[in-house]
Amino acid sequence: MFVDKDFLDRRLVRTEVANSWKRSRTLHVDPSGSRDNIFNQSLLEKRLHQKERLCRVACPIMEDLYYLLRGSHFQVVLSDENGFLLEVLGDPGVLSRTSQVCLFAGATWGEAEVGTNAIGTALVEKRPIEIYAWEHFSQRNQFLTCSAAPIRDISGAVIGILDVSGEYRYANPHTIGMVVAAARALENQLRLEELNRRLYFASHYSSVLLHSVSDGVLAVDSNGIVTELNPKAGEILCVNPVLAKGCPLNQINGNHQAILKPLSDGKEHEDEEIVVERLGKKIRISASPLRDESGTIVGAVAVFHEVNDRAAPRRTDIIRSHHHGFQEIVGESPAMKSAKEWAQLASRGSSTVLVLGESGTGKELFANAIHSASLRSRHPFVAINCAAMPESLIESELFGYSEGSFTGAKKGGQAGKFEVANGGTVFLDEIGDMSLNMQAKLLRVLQEKKVTRIGSAVEIPVDTRIIAATHNDLKAQVERGAFREDLYYRLAVIEVRIPPLRERIEDLAVLAKCLVAKVAAKLERENVHIHDSFIARLNAHKWPGNVRELENVIERAMVRMGPDNILTAELLQARENSTFIASTPNCEPAPTRADEDVRPLRELEKKAIAEAISACHGNVQRTAAQLGIGRNTLYRKMREYELIPPAPSGCKRNVPKNDGSLSGAESISLR
Repeated sequence: MFVDKDFLDRRLVRTEVANSWKRSRTLHVDPSGSRDNIFNQSLLEKRLHQKERLCRVACPIMEDLYYLLRGSHFQVVLSDENGFLLEVLGDPGVLSRTSQVCLFAGATWGEAEVGTNAIGTALVEKRPIEIYAWEHFSQRNQFLTCSAAPIRDISGAVIGILDVSGEYRYANPHTIGMVVAAARALENQLRLEELNRRLYFASHYSSVLLHSVSDGVLAVDSNGIVTELNPKAGEILCVNPVLAKGCPLNQINGNHQAILKPLSDGKEHEDEEIVVERLGKKIRISASPLRDESGTIVGAVAVFHEVNDRAAPRRTDIIRSHHHGFQEIVGESPAMKSAKEWAQLASRGSSTVLVLGESGTGKELFANAIHSASLRSRHPFVAINCAAMPESLIESELFGYSEGSFTGAKKGGQAGKFEVANGGTVFLDEIGDMSLNMQAKLLRVLQEKKVTRIGSAVEIPVDTRIIAATHNDLKAQVERGAFREDLYYRLAVIEVRIPPLRERIEDLAVLAKCLVAKVAAKLERENVHIHDSFIARLNAHKWPGNVRELENVIERAMVRMGPDNILTAELLQARENSTFIASTPNCEPAPTRADEDVRPLRELEKKAIAEAISACHGNVQRTAAQLGIGRNTLYRKMREYELIPPAPSGCKRNVPKNDGSLSGAESISLR
């Protein structure tokens, strides 16, 4: 009735079948027509070669599925994403019957070729489909019942179809479930292979990079066992890198304390110069802690090189030896994902980049990540804040000066940031505050790739990439004449827009957890827990200061936190105009404070420690336990805040020694 009279009773025909019938008619498929048994061996071989990985993984699963269906008048079929049949397994009798309708390897079973069928319709619907007997659009195929499920790759794209077809008289309602389960098993195997392949290439790439860097690189786990040592590090320390892996660090020549410091204090140590007496060498070393996703320290990595006394001193005051990667940028909101995608694209080339965002959003972190992921990562990343430096000084900082160019100039002159960062990246923060005069000079450097020191006529070639950042609207400044239009278009080859925190509030919970871990390490607090009310109150705030404000608020709350180490909404201190005051779901309103009542963190911490000592009657061990900090940390803070009173004349005062131990009874009194 549908073919002859265009009548369709949807009570009798499933929606997906009815829609497919309509598509088949639109595609001019002849419902009573026949197909020639055309077989092209060369085309099949070409497709099998193109889909080698899919066929290799699918064949064992198809064999297992056929083993379950053997003798049931059914066959197992694999097609590509175009409906081209790649593999067919089945009993000889079934294969003989289905070959009459071209259901064999090398044929195409898309809807455009044969109309409604499980393979072609599943490709259109992109979901499992079962087509029974008369539901096939072509009358020649109506002796079949077919169950098909799409096969997707790791990105979710359909790359093939797994199908079970046979005579409708032997149809089983469980067949579609078996096909779906087999397709999912096939997808999981493909994903596993792809992940293994990516891990292999990532490991191989990292290994190549590690072996090609000119500095020594050494990594240890949390127990001080060497986990990585590149050839340059082995050369500097006079050890075999292969034999050194897996050995305790104290068995290797060198100053172990400089490498192990980050394990104990959780801090970065940059450009420390040490002497390895056993080797008679001076080494300049930078070490950083390695943390897992929860912020726990799992190891440390050190980068070092041998110091040549005859070499010119390095300007370590402006070079950032620690690189930040994109994995350190927290946020999975759409706006943040877009910013990271643009930044990752920028890292693949050397075009100038303009990073736009409000203060406190992390513009320098993005710039550092772009540099670290680029081919310039082995060279310096040099940052300068254009707003924090007077115009009279910024030119000499950027371009350098020659000897005697002005009063107070160093003997021999000094290289500017562009020379120091040659081969690397110069990050110009707050470029919108640069004067028009300096903008003209910067534009010339961008165009000529040369700098001229103050007081010199010699042009020095530089290969330096520029990443600029601002919180200003540069287009508006261009219209007002406050920023050069030609410089704007030179800088804004690639724009990375970082959203303010209020526009990605869905990232706040994860971001807060990361900052809590960071601040906890700084304040030496362990096992800090975050109550739901704390996050709820944070979500209600507008965050004009963005991530920088969030970190400040978390640190203030953590200073006020009790010995239970739980961050609650009540710990969030706010001013009268803050949204922390408003009640939020599942938490009580936070107490308000007038602006003049807000006190510095140091004063609050000092008061808290003094009150705790008094409450514990001077017992240091009990006081440390109540405050949730270590005894040595308490001693250090007592000395810092001058909470240890002078002993009366002729009396012995009970104070900690340099090693943190007590001389005498472990108690102290406060006047």
